[in-house]
Amino acid sequence: MSIEIVLTTFFIGVALGLWWVPYQKKVGLTSRDIYKDLEAVPRAGGVIAMVAATVGFLLTAPHVPYASAVAVVALAIGLIGLVDDVRGVSEYVRVLFPVFLALVVVRTIEEVRLTIPVVGLFYGAMGWLSALAIPVMTNAFNMLDPVNGFLPAANIIIGLTLIGVAAVKGTWDAVYLLAIHTAASAALFLYNKYPARTFNGNVGSYYLGASVSTIAVIYDLVPYLILTALPFVINGVLIIFSSGGIKSREKIQRPTVLKNGVVYQVCDSPILSLVRVIVSERPMTEFELFKTLTSLVAVASILTIALAALLKTLGAPL
Repeated sequence: MSIEIVLTTFFIGVALGLWWVPYQKKVGLTSRDIYKDLEAVPRAGGVIAMVAATVGFLLTAPHVPYASAVAVVALAIGLIGLVDDVRGVSEYVRVLFPVFLALVVVRTIEEVRLTIPVVGLFYGAMGWLSALAIPVMTNAFNMLDPVNGFLPAANIIIGLTLIGVAAVKGTWDAVYLLAIHTAASAALFLYNKYPARTFNGNVGSYYLGASVSTIAVIYDLVPYLILTALPFVINGVLIIFSSGGIKSREKIQRPTVLKNGVVYQVCDSPILSLVRVIVSERPMTEFELFKTLTSLVAVASILTIALAALLKTLGAPL
C-alpha cells in the first residue's frame, strides 16, 4: 500500500465535510451545543470519517487480505450509529449488534489469536474472547465523547500508537489499515475541533470504535488497544457499574452539570464517570476538559509504546 491511499482517505474526508456539514443543517440533523449556548449544530459529523475510511479500506483491499472485512464490519456498526442519530436505537441493539459482528469476524478470519504481553500466545477460546473488544470499544468510545475535538484527537493518538506497536511486531498489514483509520480521524478532527462545526454523533463514536477494534482483533493488537484507550475503558466501567447495567444516557442521572460554561460534578448523583472524577477537584471549562482528556490518552499511549519497545528488547512475547 502506498502513502497515496492514506492521503486520499484524508482528502476525501475533508472534501466530504464541505458538503456534509451544511447539508445536516439543511435537513435539520442538528443538536444544541450546551457549552456555547448555540442552536442547530450539525450532529452526525462522524459520517466524514466513516465514508473516508471505508473508501481507504476498499482501495487497500487488493493488497491487504482483511481490509474488506474491516470495511464491512466498521461500516455496518457505523450505520447503526447513524440510524441512532436520526431515529434512535435501543441500547440493546447498540450492544448486541456489535457482538454479532464480532462473531462474524472470528468466523471469517483463519484463526483468532490473542497474545498477552509477557505471558504468551493463545488460540481457541482465549482468541475468541479478544473479539469482544469490538462491542466493548465501540460502546466505550460512545460513552466518552463529551467535548469538541476529543474523540477524533484521541483516535489520532490511538491510531499512531498502534501503528508503532504493529511496526514493532512486524505486522505491516495492520500498519496500513491503522494509517487509514488515523487519516479519517484527522479529517473529522478538522470539523469537530473546538469550536466544533459539527458534532461526531453516535455514527462517529461507533464507527471509529468499530474500525480500530476490528483491526486490533484481526491483527492481535487487543491488549495494546485496551492500554492506549484506557481512559475510555475506565469511563465505561465506572458508568456501567455505578448505573447498575447498560443504559442509555436518557435513563441515568447525569454525573455532571454545566453552569456558565463550566462543568461541575453533581455530588448527589449515583453515577460515576471519568469526567466527574476529573472535575471533582476543580470545575473545568470545555477546552480544559479537552486538554485533560487528551493528555490522559497521550500518557496511556506513551506507556503502551514503551511497553512494546521494552518487550521487543527483552525478547518477551508481545
